[in-house]
Amino acid sequence: MIALLFILMCMCEHATAQQPIQVGQRGIVDAMIVNQDSMRYALKVSNPTVFYVDTISIGGIVQTFTRIGTDSIEWIGNGSGMIRFHGLALSGSDSSSVIQLQGFKNDSTYIDTSLTIRISSNQSPLPYVRFSTLSANVPNPIMRGEATEWTYTLDKQGMVTVSIITLEGRILEEFSILQNAGRHIFRFIPNAYTYHPGVYGMRLITEQGIFHTLWNVSP
Repeated sequence: MIALLFILMCMCEHATAQQPIQVGQRGIVDAMIVNQDSMRYALKVSNPTVFYVDTISIGGIVQTFTRIGTDSIEWIGNGSGMIRFHGLALSGSDSSSVIQLQGFKNDSTYIDTSLTIRISSNQSPLPYVRFSTLSANVPNPIMRGEATEWTYTLDKQGMVTVSIITLEGRILEEFSILQNAGRHIFRFIPNAYTYHPGVYGMRLITEQGIFHTLWNVSP
């Protein structure tokens, strides 16, 4: 235990209290300084509707990560230095969110810490910025060559990416467009050559979150 505590003290420096981030603005949160490369990290955000992490860097190097739902992220560290979380300050019924960061190497836990992100606003109460919403497609299931539609809403203007994917996550088709706030419909017709009978996924990526839903092609 003493040896592990010594390693932790040598590896990282805990961040000081964070300055509040203005709601609706992008912010950067300093977590800690690390000097271990290739460590496996796990990030858990208690309330992603308060602060949505979209980029992670270590020592200025942008990390490639996997998002496990809207509130969890995993990645293998590349580089050393300050871990920074970049994201958008949103607001729900709360004005703070807790980030829990863990680091693992050789099946041992080297980092297990948390920090609180606080959101401020010139308005009272805080304005509410929701995640985008996505409906199930109608009709579902469908025949090849038949059209189906998903409905989604955006709280603010931004880039939207819609991907048609396999259950393994392979992208079959992808569409990106800048859209205004409001209600939108994505209409899709699976062709007979690519889409054999079975289950597929639809992934919607907006500046307020990532969403997945399943749909079916009938025999």
